[in-house]
Amino acid sequence: MKAVIMAGGQGTRFWPLSREERPKQFLKISGPGTMLQETVRRLSPLIPIQDVYVVCSPVYAGLVRDQLPDLARDQLVLEPMPRNTAPCIGLTAVKLKRDFGNEVMVVLPSDHCIKDVAEFHAALSAAEDMARQGWLVTFGIEPDYPATGYGYLQRGEGIGQFAEKPAFRVARFAEKPPEDEAKRFLERGDYYWNSGMFVWSTDRILEELGNHMPDLRQILEEIERRWDNQENIDSLFERAPKTSIDYGVMERADRVAVLPCRLGWSDVGNWKALRDIWCPDASGNHTNAAYVAHDVSDCIFYSSPDHLVCAVGIRGLVVVETPDVTLVCPQDRVEDVKKLVEELRSREMKRYL
Repeated sequence: MKAVIMAGGQGTRFWPLSREERPKQFLKISGPGTMLQETVRRLSPLIPIQDVYVVCSPVYAGLVRDQLPDLARDQLVLEPMPRNTAPCIGLTAVKLKRDFGNEVMVVLPSDHCIKDVAEFHAALSAAEDMARQGWLVTFGIEPDYPATGYGYLQRGEGIGQFAEKPAFRVARFAEKPPEDEAKRFLERGDYYWNSGMFVWSTDRILEELGNHMPDLRQILEEIERRWDNQENIDSLFERAPKTSIDYGVMERADRVAVLPCRLGWSDVGNWKALRDIWCPDASGNHTNAAYVAHDVSDCIFYSSPDHLVCAVGIRGLVVVETPDVTLVCPQDRVEDVKKLVEELRSREMKRYL
C-alpha cells in the first residue's frame, strides 16, 4: 500500500499564520513537527517513508524536501498548477500505476490532526482489504457535535467485516449543512463527517474517472504517454477540470463504502479547530503561549513565544499575533477569515498574503 499526501493547499482560513509562501501544512500547529511531518510520522511503521508520495505545487517543492529529507526525488509529484483534488489524485494514480501496477493507494490531506494513531492504522488495514476487493473507501468520522464546517455522508447497507471492522455502502453525500440539519444528522445516528481520506486501487480510481470524468481520463492517458516530457504534461494538465474527487467521482460511483472511525480527528480547518487540539485552562481558554487576563473565558490565543497577550473582559474571541499582523475575530465568524484574504488580494496588499 502506498500513501499519497496532498500538500498543495493554501490554508487561507488559517491566515495570518498561514501565508502563500508557507501554508499551514508546513507549520507547527498540532504537534512537535509541522503538519506535513506529523502526517508522515503517524503512518509509520504501517506505511514507511519509502512508500509515501507527496503531491504539491512546484512552488512548495523546496519546503517539502526541507521538511522530509528522507523523501526520494521520485516520491515528490509536482502538480503543474492547482486543479482541485480529482486531477491531483488522477495524476498520482497514473504515476503509481506506471511504477507498481495495480497498487492500493491511501489518499490523505497533509494538514489534518489524528490523535488515535493505533485506531488509524487499524482503519487503514481494513480499508486496504476493502480496496483489494474493488471498493472505493472513505473514512467516516463518528461526529461528536453538530458541526457545520464539515461535509457528511450517510451510512447505507452493511457490506461485511474487514479486519474486524464493520463497513457500509455510502447512501448519500451531504454538503456542509446549516446547524438545524447537522443536529438532525446527529439525532439519526447514521451520518458521519466526511474526512476527505480515501483508499482504493489505482485501477479502480482510474476506471471511475473514465466513467464519470471522461475528459479528465483522456488527459491523464495522454499524460501517461508523454510522461517523460514535462512541458507536455504541464500543457495537458492545464486543460484538466477544476473538480473535487468527491463531486467528480465519489458522489457518482458504484461500490463506494464508508468505514466508520473514531480517530480523534480534526481537519484543523480554521482557528476554532484549536479547541479540539489544545487543552483548555481553568477559564476555558486555549493558548499556545503565555497570556495574562482578567475576566476572560472561552477564548483562543495564538502568539509567538516571546510575545505576551493581555486581555480584559472578553468572551469567545480568537486573538492571533504574528510579527506583522494581529487578527481579532469572534469564534463563530472564523470561516470569514478567508474573506479578509480576498480583501487583501483585491487591494493588492501582497506583503500580508
